[in-house]
Amino acid sequence: MKYNDEAWYQFHENDVTDKCFLCKEKSEDLLVVRHIKSMKMVHLCCYCMAEYPADYLLDNTRPWPGRKKD
Repeated sequence: MKYNDEAWYQFHENDVTDKCFLCKEKSEDLLVVRHIKSMKMVHLCCYCMAEYPADYLLDNTRPWPGRKKD
């Protein structure tokens, strides 16, 4: 795996940037995690991540641009 390998950081085809991949709730505070089954990136809320930790992997191998908090 290479840090700049874009294929390794593809998002799941059903992922929506401002909604949780599982519960579909809109949120500004979503985690970017790896869906283990598909090995693609998805957005998850903290509640779904806590409920299904075995299905997702925190992937901190690359910085993700996001909203800066004051």
